[in-house]
Amino acid sequence: MAYLVLPGGMEQSDRLAAAHWIVHRSRTRRSGDADRLYAELRDRVLRRAMRGPGRPGPRLGPWLRARPAAASGDDLELTGALGGLSAGARAAYVLHGVEGLPDDQVRARLAAIGVADAEVALAEAAALDEGTSPDERRALLARPALDPTIARLYGRAARPRRPAALVAAAAVLVGGGAVVAAGGLGAARSGAQAAFLGGRPEAVTEAPAGLWRRTTRLGLEAWNPRGDLAGDGGLAKEALRAWNGGERAVSYDGTGTAPPSGRPQLLYAGTVDGRRVALLHDDERVARYTALPGERGKRTLEVFPEGRILPGGASPLKLAPGRYLLPPWVTGVKAAPLGDGEARWADVPVRDGVTAPVGAAAGAGCWRGPVLELQQPEIAHGRPYTMADLGRLSAANLMYQPPPPAPVRRLGPHQIDGAPEAMPQGFALWGRLGCTPAGPAALDRAGRGDVESATAWEFWSGALPDKGGKGHWVCTRYAYDNGRSATYATLLDDRGAVLTGAHTDTWDCSRLQRDVVSGGWWRSPAGRWWYLAAASRRVTTLYADGPFERPAVKDGFLTARGPAGARPPSGRVLLTGGNYHGQLMPVFQARS
Repeated sequence: MAYLVLPGGMEQSDRLAAAHWIVHRSRTRRSGDADRLYAELRDRVLRRAMRGPGRPGPRLGPWLRARPAAASGDDLELTGALGGLSAGARAAYVLHGVEGLPDDQVRARLAAIGVADAEVALAEAAALDEGTSPDERRALLARPALDPTIARLYGRAARPRRPAALVAAAAVLVGGGAVVAAGGLGAARSGAQAAFLGGRPEAVTEAPAGLWRRTTRLGLEAWNPRGDLAGDGGLAKEALRAWNGGERAVSYDGTGTAPPSGRPQLLYAGTVDGRRVALLHDDERVARYTALPGERGKRTLEVFPEGRILPGGASPLKLAPGRYLLPPWVTGVKAAPLGDGEARWADVPVRDGVTAPVGAAAGAGCWRGPVLELQQPEIAHGRPYTMADLGRLSAANLMYQPPPPAPVRRLGPHQIDGAPEAMPQGFALWGRLGCTPAGPAALDRAGRGDVESATAWEFWSGALPDKGGKGHWVCTRYAYDNGRSATYATLLDDRGAVLTGAHTDTWDCSRLQRDVVSGGWWRSPAGRWWYLAAASRRVTTLYADGPFERPAVKDGFLTARGPAGARPPSGRVLLTGGNYHGQLMPVFQARS
């Protein structure tokens, strides 16, 4: 699948090398249900293949010496034809042709791996097969010459005087990984081959200073090493030995603690608040090594997913609590703690790309940031962007969309920052959400990666019944860097918050699905229960049926009087909403 989904224009040998590398990097050591693990592996493989291998070089490691066992005109014709399709259409094609999934399952998988329009991808893939019968397609996909798991591996001499060894090997995808059977390499393994076949890299690579000015891919590959210990190499080697050994290593979100497959890139090596800290980058992972001087037992190695390049700006990397390594093109930083309802931005000193300590406001059981505003005057439009520390290595873009009658921006929600046009109510809203069940502290991070954006969409606000004051209905969406999501609906009033529903891995409250309905029981200051529901601006019908008096609807807000008492009424509530096309909208409801 990786072989077929990779972009067009690649040499056959490079395509094979990249496909093997993608499968190798997608493996996981987790155990569990085989079907579920296979489906997760398939999603990871397709997602990476759609992006392509990126810049060729050490990241492909030993696979660069793999060559197809046989050439095939049919192979080149099919990969050439697929190369003319969009990435989503290539993924749709193999999900149909290789996996044999029906259209509805293909749509679901395409959405899960980040394809914006599954219908367009399906139509584009189907057009490629016009005039070809399903049997002919299956025969083409099953040709032995097309099978990229049959390869030759060429060994290179470890020392100049030793002859190279040539071996044939079959790489077989088994459940969750690529298994290579090889013989005859002996002492002739190169450093890269040894890294794959059981050896370990013994050195790191470094990007030259200013590389970001000479490339259009502003990923971690463009970060030159910083830190007071980056020059002597001792701490980098210590961190690499720890990664190779895997002792006391912690893996986040299924990235695994396996040693790097090639020479990792040094991002930072230095002293931070009495700790010695090193950051190493291995393709799609970042390892953070932390050691307390003089205390041999207090050393940790944490392995995180790298995350994607964000359109709003690259994330800083957390070296220690409140200390961040900035992208080399960031020229200044401001910070503001959440919690007091007002954004109080203050300049943060920066030295050698590392911030001075940035504190967060106090708040037991609450998420309080900090929130960072980063200046990048030489990048894109030059506008500052906002990142929030949600507790892991990378930070998240922090966004806000105001309620009607404010317009919905075509390009999405507003930044939460200190710019003159910024909306202060967005910062205050995030301060309140941080202490609710919809706050970042309540997120289930298992297998989901880092959060790359957090958006609070206030889809309704207005007066609550029974002299309840002003209410705010908010859809809070957390988008993870692996394409997954967590979305919460919350009703805020002057006294607190009520969680009115949660969804996972959907388009809800994003640019792909802007319409939403939510409802739940709410107790007024007078002690009476009300069933309330609200809808976003394009929902034209709102209906509820349940254990309450006849509901009334006005301006997208439904109120239904219930009884007084300590507990809400029992019984099922049916809540629906539709747009002017008659389509039903996603509904957020708390479980009764």
